[in-house]
Order: sequence, then structure tokens, then C-alpha cells
Amino acid sequence: MLKYILKNTLSDYKNSYKSSFLSYSWVIIHPLLLLVIYSFVFSTILQPRIDPNNDISYTVYLSVAILPWIVFSNAILQGTLSISSNIYLIKKLNIPLYVYVAKEVLQQFLNMFIVLLLLIGFLYLNGISFSMKWFLSIIPFVSLFFFALGLSMFLASINIFFRDIEKAIGIFLQMMMWVVPIVYPWDIVPQNFQWVIFYDPLFYYFNSIREVLIFDNWINMKHYLVMVISSILMFIIGLYTINKLESDIRDSI
Repeated sequence: MLKYILKNTLSDYKNSYKSSFLSYSWVIIHPLLLLVIYSFVFSTILQPRIDPNNDISYTVYLSVAILPWIVFSNAILQGTLSISSNIYLIKKLNIPLYVYVAKEVLQQFLNMFIVLLLLIGFLYLNGISFSMKWFLSIIPFVSLFFFALGLSMFLASINIFFRDIEKAIGIFLQMMMWVVPIVYPWDIVPQNFQWVIFYDPLFYYFNSIREVLIFDNWINMKHYLVMVISSILMFIIGLYTINKLESDIRDSI
């Protein structure tokens, strides 16, 4: 089944850009536009404080989190719709429903490779040299994939019965971008409200990526545990839900 998922994901990925004039350029156009807009608004108008001990520009600080966030949020959006948008195929083919979700999420995460190349080049141009610690970011990225896959399987399953989910998920992700937070340093949040950030597992994924790629720091062991445990739990919950509801989903479509 894994071979089938990989083969069809690559085929769908190529076909999705085949008829586009700009082709794979769209993978970086959207993230770059958002990066330019947020960077201008925050660095020019709001001027957030990053780290007084490091000469890091806000644009660099933002890029390391917002580029992976765009891939993650697109994976959740497309993953949530993966069952409802493939009803015709589901009726014809006896393939487990999690396959449809996995294909969509994996397809979006293939963009992560292109985004990472863009990010590495951008960091280099801004004077941030390669460090062996960068390899530590593999754990946050891999954990983020399984978290996204698990959450997508869960949402795609219940979306069949509650279609409001597919309409609300975009708003939820937009809200989470500010809660994580992606576009501003977490330590500018008043202490009375910082607990909201610390109880959000996504904070540890994106903060760890920043700590490694920008500040060349080791990742806190507690943060590693939160990422690994939360991704495994989310994956198990999502897989259990989609397998448990599969017969009901097939009966309802």
C-alpha cells in the first residue's frame, strides 16, 4: 500500500503542475508573496523585537516559520477535503480511505523540499552559515508531517458528516498562525497569556525549527518529547478514526 501511495502521489504531483504556465514556480510564488507582505507590515510598521543579542532581521525570523507553515496549512486544507472531493473514486475503488488522505498530505509536503531549498538560500544570502545542527531540524519536520497526516485523517473523516468543518478549517488555521505564533516572537506576549502558547504543541515544532536554523541552538529535550509524542498520538487518533468510520462513510456517500 505504501508503494501505491508513493507512486500515485508523485503522478498526481506532476499532473497538478503539468498544464500550468509557471509550473513548479507556484510552489515558491505564494510563500514569497506572503513573506514580503508580512515582512513589510511587521518590520516597517510594527517593528517587533526579535533578540537583542543576535543581529537577526525580522524577515529572516519570519521566513523560517512562515514558509513551513504554508506547507503545513495547505496539507491540512487539502487533507480535510481528500475524502469529500474523491467520492466518485471511493465508490468505484475498494481502497482504504486513509490512502486518499495520505496522498494529499504527502503531495503538499513534497513542496517542503522546494521550500527548504529556497529557505537555505535565503538564510545564506542573509549571512547565516550552514551548521551541523541544522540536521536536528529533521525531527521537527518529520514529526510535523505525521501530525498533519493524523489531523487530516481525523478531519477528513468527520467532515463527511459535518460539512461545516471544511468551511471552518481555513479560519481555524488562520487563527492558529497567530496563536502558535508564526509572525511574531512568543516572548512579546504578556506572561499572563503565554500559557496559551505553551499548551499548543505546534509551538514546539516551529519554535524548534527557528532555534536550530537561525540561532544555532540545541533543541530542548522537553520540546523533542512534545513533538514526537504529539505527532504519534495525533497519527494514532487520525488512523483509528478513519478506519473506525470507514464503513459508515462509504454508506453515507
